[in-house]
Order: sequence, then structure tokens, then C-alpha cells
Amino acid sequence: MKRLIILPIIFLLSGCPGGNPAPHPRATFINGDHLCFSIDKKDLLNYYTVDEGDNGKIQTVVSSGYNKLNSSYPDNCIDVKWKSNHTYVVNYGLNDKKYVHEFFTDSNGKLDSEINGVRDDNKK
Repeated sequence: MKRLIILPIIFLLSGCPGGNPAPHPRATFINGDHLCFSIDKKDLLNYYTVDEGDNGKIQTVVSSGYNKLNSSYPDNCIDVKWKSNHTYVVNYGLNDKKYVHEFFTDSNGKLDSEINGVRDDNKK
């Protein structure tokens, strides 16, 4: 009798198999207002979306839409005007894999990726 009760509980706790996997964290290359998804000419950018958050409000800043881009460096770079004291989430597809880069801009407009586990060795 205990097995009949434990087996459904284990099944329910294991969750549903399948579904879309979460995107992998991967930093983008940002220089001022210029954002590149990769500087390797062999990498192909599939899509991108840049969202910003401020005081609980989330909105899309720029998006490539649903068409597959298949662009490589330097054509995979875009210009984005970053606002101070905002959180940004960059979702993008590169070589048919999904990636995400989250960061915060401080009151001086400086990017801080360390709060989200992405170390920026170029930070002074």
C-alpha cells in the first residue's frame, strides 16, 4: 500500500519531462552603446531581444522579430541606448543555441554583470 502512495508522489515531484531548456548564460560584447553578440565570424546570430526593467516594469527595447537572421560579425552588432539604473536582459540565439546575458547599469551608466554571475575582466 505504501508503494502505491509513494510512486505517484515521486512522479508528481519529478515534474514534466521535455519542454524547452532554459537559455545558457553567456556575455555579449558591449562597448558604450554598441552591442555585439559574438566577435567570431564563424558564429551565426539567429535572433535577439533586448528587454529593460525599471521599478517592476519590463519592456522590450529592441528585437529582431521572428525571422532568422543568420548574420555574423560585424553584421551581428547593434546600437542600444542604455539607461542608468536599469536592469537589462539580452536573449539571443547563436548557432541555433539559446543564450541570455543579464546586467545592470548603475547611476553613472556603467554596466555591472557581476551581480548576475558573469564576471567582466575588462572592468576597471
